[in-house]
Formats: sequence, C-alpha cells, structure tokens
Amino acid sequence: MKDTSWLTSVPIAHRGLHDNKTLPENSMGAFENAVSHGYGIEFDVYLTLDGKLIIHHDMTLKRSCGKKIKAYKINSDRLQDYKLMNTQYSIPLLSDLLNLVQGKVPLILEIKATNRVKSTCSAVYEAIKDYPGNICIESFDNRIVDWWHNNHPEYVLGQLYSTINFYRAIQRRLEQYRKVDFLAVGVKNLKEEYFRSVKAQCPDKLIINWTVRTNEQLQDALEYADNYIFESNIKSDEYITPPSLTH
Repeated sequence: MKDTSWLTSVPIAHRGLHDNKTLPENSMGAFENAVSHGYGIEFDVYLTLDGKLIIHHDMTLKRSCGKKIKAYKINSDRLQDYKLMNTQYSIPLLSDLLNLVQGKVPLILEIKATNRVKSTCSAVYEAIKDYPGNICIESFDNRIVDWWHNNHPEYVLGQLYSTINFYRAIQRRLEQYRKVDFLAVGVKNLKEEYFRSVKAQCPDKLIINWTVRTNEQLQDALEYADNYIFESNIKSDEYITPPSLTH
C-alpha cells in the first residue's frame, strides 16, 4: 500500500507561494516562500529541446516572459534570458526546486501534455527516483497517467480533471480513477455527483481541489475534498490570505 497521508498533511501552494508581482508563479522565489511557510508546492514541468526539465505552466512564454516561443522548444542554456513577469527571476530547472526543497514540504509535479510523452515521463523519473522526500505525479493527459501507472506504479499518481467537457469525457470513459491514488478536481467540478460517487465507491481515492482562491471556494474544499491547492494575490481583495496550517 502506498502512503498518501503526506498528500493531505498541509495545504498546497499553487505554483509556489507567489503574488505575481515581486514573486512570480513557478519561480524559485515563490518556492522558497512556500517552503519557509511550510506549505506544499504544486508546479508544472516541460521537457526542453535539449532534454532538460523546466518548471513553467503555459505552453508558451508570452504571458510569463513576453516571448512568443513554446516552453518545450527552448534550450536550457538560455533560461537566464527568460525573466518571469519583469522580475529578476528566470525559468527554473526541476533540479533547482528539488535541491531547494530536499523533502521539507510535499511536492505535486504536474507533467504538461506534449507529443513527447515517453521521453518526458522517463526524464522526470530519472530526475526524481533518488529524491529524498514526498513527491507525486499528476497530469490532465491520460497518456501520461497511463505511463506512470504501467511503468512506475510505486509513485503516488493523480488524474487532473478539467473544466473542459471534452477532456472530462475522455477521462471518465477510460475510468481513469481506477488507475490513480487521487483525483485533482477543479473548483467548478468539485460538487458534481460523479466525484461524490467515486469517493463513495472508492473511499481510498483522495480528492484534491484546485485552485482555491476565494473564501467560498475554501469552504467547499474543506467540505468536499481531502485537501486543496490554493492561490493568494495581494492585488485582489477577493483572494484568500494564505490559509492556516491547522486546517
């Protein structure tokens, strides 16, 4: 039996504990901030052209760095050229984050979907196989989830459920919940009967809610989910403050 208790031990900071002003999402500053406050970290990974694993959410660098280039088409030797949201922080490598955290807080690694499923998943495995802390894998892409289920079932594995009906239909038809340890469910989908039914039939399947930004969403997460991924924003009064670790 896999130990999943760590996955519900503390709230998870979405792309690190950031404000997208002085601390951009998926930056080393946001990760350091999350570690110092004791929160888990959710983050996103792509494989670059030269075979390195970078941490970045969007498929392109336009929003984060103002560059019209796809994240998986860059070379790692140019990462310092890509400054995140006009700050001093640049796109980090996965190895930078693993070296920083060293098991201090839980990690949720989302593998972003591209056509390089096998090479990306294999590279991620090589990067984390000797990591001395709690780390799990999740993805929207059922091919990625299947790869980990078939090749490395020892890892805690999650299926991300999208608010986009097309993706949800595929995931449900393939009964992805049978292959994973947790379902990562969007705030718009959390109350759906489907997930309540899965939880009733399979009480060992954890429900992780993403992304909690308001007090109303937080209350729903506390009621319906086993844990949640949250995001704060100092520029908006509607966003929650970083939650208490007593939840």
